[in-house]
Amino acid sequence: MTERVVVDLDSDMDGWQPELPALPRPTAVNNLSDALRSKGLSPGAVRTLARAAVRPDEMRRKLADPLELRVQGGTLLIVETRLWTMAVWPHPANPREYGHRLYPLSDHPSARTPLVFEPTSQQDGGPELQIRAAGPEALEERITEAKERLIRENPLFSDIAAEGVLQPLTVVPANIVHNDGSPPLTLLIAADGSSRISSAHRVVAGGKLEKHPSSYALAYDDRKFRKWISPHLRQAQRLSWNELDSGDRDILRALALPARVIVGFRPDKRSGIPFHTAVRNLIGLTHIRPPKPYGASVENEAKADAVLDALSAPLLTRPALINRIQHQWYGGTITKDKAHAARLPDHQDLRAAEIVRSILGGGRTTTLRVNSGIRALTAKLNPRREERVDIAVELILRPLRTDEAANIKIVKSWRATLQRAYLIPEISEIPGDKLLETTSEGGITLEALRDLAIEEVEQGHGHSGHLAQAQIELAIKAAFYMATSEPMALQREIYGGGDDDDDRSLTAVLRAMLSRTRGVHQAYNVIKWGRAGKPLLQTDETGNVILENGEEQFLTDKFIRETYSGQHVAIAATGIVAARQQWDRLVTSVKETQKATRKLGEIPASDGGPAHVSRDGWDSKEILVVRKLLDKVDRTLGDWGDTFDLANHLDSREDQ
Repeated sequence: MTERVVVDLDSDMDGWQPELPALPRPTAVNNLSDALRSKGLSPGAVRTLARAAVRPDEMRRKLADPLELRVQGGTLLIVETRLWTMAVWPHPANPREYGHRLYPLSDHPSARTPLVFEPTSQQDGGPELQIRAAGPEALEERITEAKERLIRENPLFSDIAAEGVLQPLTVVPANIVHNDGSPPLTLLIAADGSSRISSAHRVVAGGKLEKHPSSYALAYDDRKFRKWISPHLRQAQRLSWNELDSGDRDILRALALPARVIVGFRPDKRSGIPFHTAVRNLIGLTHIRPPKPYGASVENEAKADAVLDALSAPLLTRPALINRIQHQWYGGTITKDKAHAARLPDHQDLRAAEIVRSILGGGRTTTLRVNSGIRALTAKLNPRREERVDIAVELILRPLRTDEAANIKIVKSWRATLQRAYLIPEISEIPGDKLLETTSEGGITLEALRDLAIEEVEQGHGHSGHLAQAQIELAIKAAFYMATSEPMALQREIYGGGDDDDDRSLTAVLRAMLSRTRGVHQAYNVIKWGRAGKPLLQTDETGNVILENGEEQFLTDKFIRETYSGQHVAIAATGIVAARQQWDRLVTSVKETQKATRKLGEIPASDGGPAHVSRDGWDSKEILVVRKLLDKVDRTLGDWGDTFDLANHLDSREDQ
């Protein structure tokens, strides 16, 4: 089955579009059953596995030559295939819940009789587990409880709704024996990946835990089992992918999953371990003794390459956002000579600003592209903005980190400083096509960029916490040199210091600096000196170098924080500055209103259930009051916009 990622940048329909199979024919299921019997599986395991296979013929062919999976004490024989999601269940005795278990040796009344006992091996030595349960209700209670806890503690349903289950689950047949004499049944359980299957069940059930079917109902009734699959497949045949609503697309992505089905076991001659121990050893390798994590910086490196691939690839009707040379330049994989031949600038701050523009600017269009690259490695539905910033910084530091490869401590300081500095929210408002002072044709000079930023300061931008385009571009470029200079002129904020310590975030410090004409001059000089490879020096109100006892003074973090304390801008009472300050407060309030609305819409009616307002709505009288207020604001803003357009039209006629 081919899988491809489809992202529609004009809508919210980003995510995987699977190619969906038809329900298997009975003949194919019967042929697979015969092949499973020949492997010595019990009748219950044969029946359960045969109907679980998405493509029975494919699984039957692979049974002839299963793969070997080595674990401590033996070798598991596995077949890689796809299974219907509703045929697989979380491990009833999931080891992830060890910390929450109640043990009979205690005096706790609920622990005297376990609902479900630890798995053992089948007496005939086949590749199946045996699990004892007090009765069907007890097992069902245990599975439901496990699902709820796993979804609460390790929620993956948003990611699975967007990309399906990416990594295969290791699935093993488990024969359930009831102490109350109820008929036995066989379930397929996830030896690893109980969190994934629990979240996948929630997606298939339309996002509602209470709609999850009973494992017993599906195990005993083939018709009910097929009803969880066939309606979705039929609907997908009737409608095109874009005609399906988002909930239907989520279900189709999660309807089937990749699996490694254990179909045999060969213990080592000297170990003699039973099958259930081999399965437990596999879980240990996966969760208790997993490979050592790469570390944050290495992970960001890998994600950075995936993001560059996403930016350089055409998407549907959209062209690539960066070309092949830019891909190499951003990634640091091109030599300086080749970069110069391609007319790319030598200055590191220009490269840093272009990377920031391409990964953090451009609004939603860029964000969707970058997220698709991150999702290719992590399956995260909505990567955080901080993650995108970390990726941009890792790309920026590649050439510098190579030069300072032996000094890890310095590189860590640069990384931490730039990661915090580039969290300035205004960066997302930078146009995605090009900067003002840019590497492409049509850009302005650094001096012109400084003059534009001074005009923005005079218009009140930044005075109440919002920088305009020239100001933020200067901040990005100056921050690069201030973070990598010696001494560092921009450092991490201090937490828990004395009363005299400045614990403002770097974004607040930069914003305060670029909100003053003096700060614009300082940033301009920082960039000019940084490009020339000269030390960064302190400047005065007009941009001249400060001398103390006839000596130039290095620019330091202490000087920056003391000079641009954030208290220098008086609240204006009249004119454009006062209006700009109040406008920025208005914009912030509207954004907070939007955020508060979204958060209200996310509050669940119950733990793990649907949103309260989507299920029960809200008092229409209360809503009407708020809508009238918003309508008044909307009309007022419209009038102001009309006045501006009219005034500018009259001015343009007078100029003619």
